[in-house]
Order: sequence, then structure tokens, then C-alpha cells
Amino acid sequence: MRSFMSRIQKVSSYLLAIFNFLLIVLPLFSLSIWLFMDVEPIKSLIAEGLLFSPVETPEGTINISTIKWTHLSKFTSFMAILIGLLPLLAGLFVLKAVFRNYQKGEIFNAYNARHYRYLGWIFFLDAFIAEPLSHALMVLAVTLSNPPGHRIISITFGSPNIEALFCGILVIVISWIMVEGYKLQEEQKLII
Repeated sequence: MRSFMSRIQKVSSYLLAIFNFLLIVLPLFSLSIWLFMDVEPIKSLIAEGLLFSPVETPEGTINISTIKWTHLSKFTSFMAILIGLLPLLAGLFVLKAVFRNYQKGEIFNAYNARHYRYLGWIFFLDAFIAEPLSHALMVLAVTLSNPPGHRIISITFGSPNIEALFCGILVIVISWIMVEGYKLQEEQKLII
């Protein structure tokens, strides 16, 4: 049992380092792409769809590399990317709290269950707010250079939203099961 717990603690330490790395690198990477997107190597990677996929608008698919970017459209698109990234960053913060407990050897407790519930709610917020808002801002950003009357803002709800909702429900149910398991564990401690 002890070696199993020490492995959990070791893996938790590694994951905490990865989470900290991602919390720093992801926003900086997104910012650097938008700052240097007019530089040829980045522009060609975008054209090939390696950094960003084309944006779906009501008028059709727009490849980001073909857009004539202004400062306003770059800022709007960066905000769209940042809003889409916020649930991931928030999820990483929540996971850091959970894995810090795992690192201490605290697996089944009310604190972890509460954080899993927070993670489930982050999925819901991603599905209902972040994803639609991010997409709407990105559509606006790629159509800002269009003449007046041809600029578009559209809010969509599709498969990615349904997947996030399903994951949110699943994680919230898991957190509920963890709370009940914790209560049973505490009752057994009192009986013995």
C-alpha cells in the first residue's frame, strides 16, 4: 500500500510541474503567435492549418492566413483565443489543488470532491459561455476587414458544446460519488 501511495505522490509531483508549465506557456504562446503572425514562418504554419484551424462563418470557411489583419482585428482574435483558453487555465488551477492533495497522500476527502465539482462547472461554463463567446469574437475578428454590412458576429452551439456538457455532468457525478465515499469512510472510522 505504501509503495502505491508513493507512486501516486511522485506522479502528482510531475503533473504539478506540467500544470505550472502549461499555465505559463499557453498564454505566452498564444500571445506570441498573434504578435508575430505576419512573420513568414508563422504565417505559413497558419496557412497549413498547423497553428489554427480555419474559422467557420455563416458565409463559409475563412483561412486565418488570408486575412488582412488590423490592430483591432488582431486584438479581437487574441481575446477570442484567450477566452477560449480560460476554462483550460481555470481547470489547470483546480487540478493543481487536487494533485497537491494527492502529493500529500490525501486522496478521498471533501476538499478533492469539491474541486472535482468545480471542474465540472468549468466544463459547463466552457460549453455555455466561453466556447460560444470565443467563436463569436473570432468570426467578428476575421470579418472586421470586410466592408460595413458584411461584418459578422454569430453565436453557435454544436458538438463541442455538447461534449463539454457531457464531461461536466460526468465530473459532477464523480464528485458527488466521492463526497458519499468520503462520508462512508468517515463513518467507518467512527465505528472502528
